[in-house]
Amino acid sequence: MPNQPADDRYQDILARIAARRPFGSPRPQKKPARPHDQALNLLNAFDTWSDLVLREYKRILCHGPKTMRGAAWSGVVIWYHNKGYHGYQQLRILGLWTHHAGDDIVLSVGIRVLPYRAPVFDPGAFRHNITDGFQLYYEDMGQPPGECDQLLFQAIFTVRERLKLREKLQEIADQWRRQQERG
Repeated sequence: MPNQPADDRYQDILARIAARRPFGSPRPQKKPARPHDQALNLLNAFDTWSDLVLREYKRILCHGPKTMRGAAWSGVVIWYHNKGYHGYQQLRILGLWTHHAGDDIVLSVGIRVLPYRAPVFDPGAFRHNITDGFQLYYEDMGQPPGECDQLLFQAIFTVRERLKLREKLQEIADQWRRQQERG
């Protein structure tokens, strides 16, 4: 009887092999993406923002990008804060969000400013955790800009105009990068 667990494991492995799809067969269909996510993909938003994060800046530390989702919106954001011990006190989010306005999908590019909300500040933990996300310290879900936030660009998304919108998004990213490099 000491071989019984090994036999069970062998049978389990054989069952898993038998349950796999045959080689060369089509993959199972994925659930179609939401229109918000499709618009972000067509605009190449994630790659545009990721180029910004890979650079070194004089005064800020930049993190991300990350895809954020809500019930009626989707977005790609990067977040940054000033360098130095007290730089954590204010975080800025640069993002591109898609959301509905009636039957249209609206693109909004903006900057949101978030105050630090955690009860205490531990520099080591902050430095480690801020690279993965900002929700823990700033109690925000990355939603689209509101009235108090800085709106850089807003337009209705159409597939026909996506290349022009891509160019505009790249323009905004380049302008933001130049501004940060100047300090």
